[in-house]
Amino acid sequence: MTDVVRPKKVLTEEQHALLAQAVADAKVADAAVEKAWASIKKARDAGVGDTLLCDPSQTGWSRATLNRRYGPRTD
Repeated sequence: MTDVVRPKKVLTEEQHALLAQAVADAKVADAAVEKAWASIKKARDAGVGDTLLCDPSQTGWSRATLNRRYGPRTD
């Protein structure tokens, strides 16, 4: 089986600018998510309950995700 080489698409200046903006926005979003997780960890370590942290009216992130990220609560 031979690999098919796909021609590279040449982007316009506008497309390059839009791509650059998308990349920059994605990096900002990733940093914001990491900051949020750090705040959740700090609140959790201070004794805020997982149920409250994961309430839809609070962070809205699931307890399963919280436990995957930081492990089950040990206390």
